[in-house]
Amino acid sequence: MFKDEILENERRRKIYATIEASPGAHLRELQRITDMPLTTLEYHLGYMTRKKIIFAETDTHHKRYYTKPLDPSDKKVLTALRQNRMREIVLIVLTNTKVKYQCLSDCLKLPHSTLSLYLKHLVDNNILTKEKIGYDTFYTVREEDRVARVLAAYKSSFLDKIVDKTLKTWMETRFRKESENAQIA
Repeated sequence: MFKDEILENERRRKIYATIEASPGAHLRELQRITDMPLTTLEYHLGYMTRKKIIFAETDTHHKRYYTKPLDPSDKKVLTALRQNRMREIVLIVLTNTKVKYQCLSDCLKLPHSTLSLYLKHLVDNNILTKEKIGYDTFYTVREEDRVARVLAAYKSSFLDKIVDKTLKTWMETRFRKESENAQIA
């Protein structure tokens, strides 16, 4: 069967459009968005995955769905950015270049154990780097360009105005630094 024939079914078309709009969405998230019974959704996702119309990727806790294969590093970044608090952490660090643990704790008002868990996950997945200087711990974004590219490519699926503001600020800062470097050279 061809893709068009498979997507003739109204429910499959709705699921495919949802995954296209929100790549990396997991089962429960898709259920909330599509308002479809869970078993029906599971059946259609399984069918479309077997027919290679969509791709499923299992991370630690969720099976995430995509309409096209993504670079493995991009998947890790997108998976982390799908979670609100992790996205907030990455956006704060991306905006400020280098951030102290205490600053993140003050900004986010999270319990230290929760913040440490999120930061450990982001460091383990090579999204942030951790640097200890004296008694202070600083965090930076490992690959700013990759994170910014993923944010820009999928910003419509995040439904956050903060993503738009952060990307704008990051781009302005980035171009300002590049033009200053060009003038010096």
